[in-house]
Amino acid sequence: SHGKPNFEHLLQQFGEAVVPVANCDVKEYNSNPKEQLPFKEFVEYWREYIGNGYRSSRGCLYLKDWHLSRSGLIPKAP
Repeated sequence: SHGKPNFEHLLQQFGEAVVPVANCDVKEYNSNPKEQLPFKEFVEYWREYIGNGYRSSRGCLYLKDWHLSRSGLIPKAP
């Protein structure tokens, strides 16, 4: 609602999934390094990031929707 993510729904659907998360504050060669995190941990980070005025001691982590869809967790459109 109000254009905000439904975290509870996302956690129910993908909470245990392991997803590639990029650290936008770090560059390796020509890209950002990725680490594999449980989706529920990324959501915890996301909530903390929003609650702290869009700042985190972990930096700016990013889960690109393309990486989530490539993981096979989201069905492909016909």
